[in-house]
Amino acid sequence: MSTTTIRILAGLVLIIHGIGHVMALLPAFNIASTEGWHYRSWLLTGILGESFSRVLVVILFGIPMIGFIAAGMGLLGWLVPQSAWQPLALGSAVLSLVALALFWNAFVMFIPNKVGAIAVNLATLWVVLGAGTFAETLKSVT
Repeated sequence: MSTTTIRILAGLVLIIHGIGHVMALLPAFNIASTEGWHYRSWLLTGILGESFSRVLVVILFGIPMIGFIAAGMGLLGWLVPQSAWQPLALGSAVLSLVALALFWNAFVMFIPNKVGAIAVNLATLWVVLGAGTFAETLKSVT
């Protein structure tokens, strides 16, 4: 597989992963939710209240949503400097993992949503922090 193909695929994965964070925002904006899919934090809602949890879920999932989309666009060379994709992807992956840990029920299904999100976040960290040939291929883009 060529470097260009890998870069395009990785950029599209980052963009799609970013768009997927919208699922966590739907309950916070009362667009969709169920008892098992909501914006309440297992840790913070009881302490800080539902209003604060709603705001926090929007921040903790909204920033990675924008960050992953921007990182993918940077990797593809669209509107965002290519040199920005790695810090954007790193920060977004870390924040997304924190958000998932605090708001486990922000995504509706364990498989594929939660497992897929965690897998993409960990793969992003693996690539950006520089493990293996695949990481070197993508890092050479900047």
